[in-house]
Amino acid sequence: MRFIVLFLVLFSPFFADAQVLSGTVRDSSGAVLPFATLTVKGTSRGVTANAEGHYALHLAPGPYILICEHVGYARQEKNVSLSADQVLDFRLSPQQLTVKELVIKTTDEDPAYGIIRHTIRKRLVHLKELESFRCMVYSKSKAGLTKVPASFFGQKIPQDTNYIGANTTIYMSEVVAKYAEAPPDKQKAEVISTKVSGQSNGYGATIPYIVSFYHSIIELGTMNPRGFVSPIAENALHYYRYKLVGTYFEDGRMIDQIRVIPRRSFEPCFSGNINIVDGEWRIHSTDLYLTKSSQLELLDTFHMQQLYTPLDSNAWIMRSQVGFFTFKVLGFNGGGSVANIYSDFELHPSFPKDYFGNTTLKYNDGSNKKPAAYWDTIRPVPLTPAEARDYYKKDSLEKIQETPQYLDSVDKANNHLTLLGLFITGVNINRSKKKETITMNALPFAVGFNTVEGVFADLNPNYQKRYDNGQSLDITPEARYGFSNRHFEGNLTIRYKFSLKYSPVLEVAGGRNVFQYDPGEPILSVVNTAYTLFNVANYMKIYEASFGRIKYSKDVGKTGLNLSLAGAWQNRVTLANTDTGTYWVKGSGKPGFTPNYPPPFAAAPMAPNKAASVTFTAVWRPGMHYIEYPESLVPLGSKYPTLTFSYTKGISGLLGSNADYDKWKFSVSDNLNLKIGGLFKYNLGIGGFINSRSVALPDYNHFNGNQTGIASTYLESFQLAPYYLYSNTDQFYAVGHVEHHFAGLLTNKIPLFRRLNWYLVGGVNYLYLSDGRVYTEVLAGLENIFKVLRVDYVWGLPSGGHQLTGIRLGFKIGP
Repeated sequence: MRFIVLFLVLFSPFFADAQVLSGTVRDSSGAVLPFATLTVKGTSRGVTANAEGHYALHLAPGPYILICEHVGYARQEKNVSLSADQVLDFRLSPQQLTVKELVIKTTDEDPAYGIIRHTIRKRLVHLKELESFRCMVYSKSKAGLTKVPASFFGQKIPQDTNYIGANTTIYMSEVVAKYAEAPPDKQKAEVISTKVSGQSNGYGATIPYIVSFYHSIIELGTMNPRGFVSPIAENALHYYRYKLVGTYFEDGRMIDQIRVIPRRSFEPCFSGNINIVDGEWRIHSTDLYLTKSSQLELLDTFHMQQLYTPLDSNAWIMRSQVGFFTFKVLGFNGGGSVANIYSDFELHPSFPKDYFGNTTLKYNDGSNKKPAAYWDTIRPVPLTPAEARDYYKKDSLEKIQETPQYLDSVDKANNHLTLLGLFITGVNINRSKKKETITMNALPFAVGFNTVEGVFADLNPNYQKRYDNGQSLDITPEARYGFSNRHFEGNLTIRYKFSLKYSPVLEVAGGRNVFQYDPGEPILSVVNTAYTLFNVANYMKIYEASFGRIKYSKDVGKTGLNLSLAGAWQNRVTLANTDTGTYWVKGSGKPGFTPNYPPPFAAAPMAPNKAASVTFTAVWRPGMHYIEYPESLVPLGSKYPTLTFSYTKGISGLLGSNADYDKWKFSVSDNLNLKIGGLFKYNLGIGGFINSRSVALPDYNHFNGNQTGIASTYLESFQLAPYYLYSNTDQFYAVGHVEHHFAGLLTNKIPLFRRLNWYLVGGVNYLYLSDGRVYTEVLAGLENIFKVLRVDYVWGLPSGGHQLTGIRLGFKIGP
C-alpha cells in the first residue's frame, strides 16, 4: 500500500478525457490482496485496491509504468500504453528474503537486536520529520456480523433483515478530510465530505490520525487504557525479543524484516513484523497485531498494516494505514476494518494564526450532502460489489423508513409491554412521526419501602418532543403515594433545550415531594428498600416540602466554560415513621428502626422552615477540545483539570424564607492517563460558610457517606462514613478523593489474574473540618471483574475514634 491522491471535484473536467486503467491484485495462489497500493512511477498519482483487490485509476492516454505494492509481498512494476479503457491485473509473490549465513554461538544475540538499537537511537529524529505537516486523508470504516444468536435476552432475533443477521454489514462510512499536525500536540481534521450507508444525514466516523510507532506508547482509544508498547520504544528491549527474518532490496535500499515477539504473555505488546530501512534506521512498513494476550480490551483481535514511502531525500511519510478487527460479544461475532489513505503531504507548512484552535475534528456544512457522482469521482478505493449493494439497499430502505406508514408500523410493533421492559429496562413508547417519546422506569424502581411512607409507589413518566433544529422539550410529571402515611406527592418538571450548540437549557419545576436531608441523595431508594426490609436498617432520612425551582445553564462559546444560575424555594416539614416495623424487626435480634432524622441531629429534629436560595455555578475545563458539527458541538476533553466554583446565598424574607447564609465551594478534578503506569484520578475540594446565621439541615455542607455493602459514587463519597456524621456549617473544610487504576500493571504478572484481566485499584478519601475533625479512608481492591464489577476492602480512620473496615461492591461505568 503505497500512495493515493484524493481528487477533488474541482478536477472533474479532467476525467472527461481520461481512460480507466483497472484490474485486480492477487497473490501467487490467486487469492485477492485487499488494500494493495498502486502508483504511477515518477508521479504522486495513485490509488488503493478495495477489500476484494480491485482498483481503478483514471489516466490520460499515454505510456506509464504502474507500481503495485502490498506489505509482505514483493513489489511489481508493469508497463502499459493507455489509449482506451484497459484491464491490468497483478499477481504479487511473497517477499523473497535473503538470510545471511551466520555462525551464531549460544551466547550471541540475533542480528535483529543491533538493528533495533540503531532504530531506537534514531527514533526521535524520524518522529520529528512528521511533527508538522498537512495532508489529505480518505478514510473508510466498515463493520459487520459473522454470527448472530437466535435470541437475545429472551427476544428472538430475525435473521433475514438488512441490519442484523449473519454476514451482514451493520455500519459503513467514508470520509474525505484535510488533516494537519503541529508540535507539541496539535491536531486538526476538517471533513470535506462524508457518507454513511443508510443515513443520509449521518456523519461518518473518522479516525484520520497517524499511529506512529516512533512514539514509545501507542494509544488506541479504549482498546487498553495503558496503551501499548511500541517495538521501538525507548525501553522496548525490556518488553520484546527480536528475530531477523531476512532482508530484501527496494529502490537500492536494503530492508530488514524483523519479527517482534513479546517477552511475556499478557503484556501490552504487539506481535508480528516490522520492516526497517537498513542504514537509515527508519520504519519502512509494519504488519503487527494484538490479541487478548496483549491485554486487548473490547476486541478479540486487532491487526494493523502501515506503509511509509519517501517524500524526499530527508523524510518519509505515511501512505496507508489499515486496521482490521474482530470481536465476540454476547453471542454476536463480527469484525471490520478502518482504512486510511494519505496524500498531498506538505511538511513544515506555515499555518495561519489560530488555525488549530480547540476544534480537533470539524465537519463542514454540506459535507454529508454530496451526490453519488461526486463520490464516484473522488473515491480512491473502489467499492466492492457488496459495498455498492449495501449503499443502494440501505439508502433505498431509508427512504421507505421515513414514510409515515413505515414509522407507524414500527411503532405499532415496538410499543408493547414486555417482561424485560417492565422489570429491567423500563417502558418506551415512540411516536416517530411526531418525534415524540414517552419513557417510564422499570417497576423495581417505581415501588419501594421506607419507614415513613411504608410501601410507596413513585411514577415519573417522561415525555420528550424533538424538533428539527435541535431543540427539545422534556416534561416529567411525578406522582408518589405512601400507603402507610397516606401522603400524596405531586410535582412537574419542564426542561427545554434551545439548541445542540452551547447547550442552553432552561429547567422549571414545582409541586410537592419528599427529599433526603442531603441533596446529594447518598442512598438509592432501591438500596434503602432492601436494607430496611432485610437488615432492619432504615438509613434513608426524608422530609416533605412544597417547592419551586428554576435553573438556566449555557456553555460560553468553545471555551470549556459552563455557567448556570439557579433559584430554589422550599416549605419544609419533618416526617415521622409510620411503619413501626413489627413484622420486619421480629426475630431479627435488632432493637428496631431508628427515628426518621439523621442520628447526629436526633436530639433536635428540624423545625418547619421555609428556605429561598440562589446558586451560581461555573464549571471550566481549560483547553477543552471539540468535535464540531454544523449544528452541534461535542466536547472531547482536555489535558487540563476541571475547575468548579459555586456560591449559594440563602435569602431571608423572600416568600417567608427563614434562610440566611452564604456558602461557597471550589473543586479541581481530573483523570490523568499515565499510559503504561495506569490511570490516576483525583477530586479535591475546599469550601465553607461565610455566614451561617440561619441554616436548616438540608442546607448544611454534606459529605456523602455509605453504610451499605454497595459502593457509593467513587471520587465523590466516603465508603464507610456514617450518613450525616460530618455534616456541618463550619467556616472551612477540605476534602480529597484520589484513586489509582493500575489497568493490568502488576496483575499481568500473576497467572490467574492476567487471564481473568482483573485489575488492581487503590485510593484514599480524606476530610478535614475546621472544628478539628479529620476522617480518612484507604481503599484497595480489584476491578474489571467480568468487565463491570469492582470489589474494595476499605479502612476508615476517624480522628479519635475506632477504626472501621468493610467490603464494598461497585460497578464500573465508563473509563
